[in-house]
Amino acid sequence: MTSAVPSAAESSPSRRGAFAAWILILSNLVPLAGIVFWGWDVFVLLCLYWLETAVIGFWTIARAATMSRDRGSATGRSLAGSLALAGFFTVHSGLFMSVHMLFIFSLFAGPWASRVHDARDFIRLIVVGKDLWIPLLALFVGQGAMFINDAVNRFVFAKTTASTDTGEIMGGFYKRIVIMHLAIMGGAFVAQAIGTAAPLIVLVLLKVAIEIRFQMKTRTVNALSPSA
Repeated sequence: MTSAVPSAAESSPSRRGAFAAWILILSNLVPLAGIVFWGWDVFVLLCLYWLETAVIGFWTIARAATMSRDRGSATGRSLAGSLALAGFFTVHSGLFMSVHMLFIFSLFAGPWASRVHDARDFIRLIVVGKDLWIPLLALFVGQGAMFINDAVNRFVFAKTTASTDTGEIMGGFYKRIVIMHLAIMGGAFVAQAIGTAAPLIVLVLLKVAIEIRFQMKTRTVNALSPSA
């Protein structure tokens, strides 16, 4: 009779995945400190989520350059191919972020428009001056934890917990960013109209809920797919 108790090898990826997910969730709660203690307004919070796009883009490049290789194939993606992919994606996502910032700045900058004139002002006044780098670092670690968990599952335990198709990885990045930021900007309009900290807190919690939903959906779909 086969025991129903999972082996250590089977339960370890699950425990590690849960741990990585909790790191990601907690990292998404760090912006609450900016609202409560550092006096963030709508524009500063949106700038954080705009910068997070670059963080997600970085880990998306890492994922596409490594985990999109099929284990059963004779050859993987070459270094030149990985660099070309990274270069194309960087330029394309950079253009996407530039247009996105134009919308954020024109709609939500308010008093910041007279203070922020270039990238140096942005870094000095917002990234450093408003301690934006602290939650940004936390978000980088959170996204990195998910990447490391998926990489260990794939290359150590031969378990596929995230998409290995390059098109799905890249398309998933844009789908996730567009849906998430449409929801965030919709909430930002409400927060700006009310003008208090409470809607910003709700906005952060909304973003956390969207993040959890994306992670659950991604892993449910790939759990139902055949392993690589």
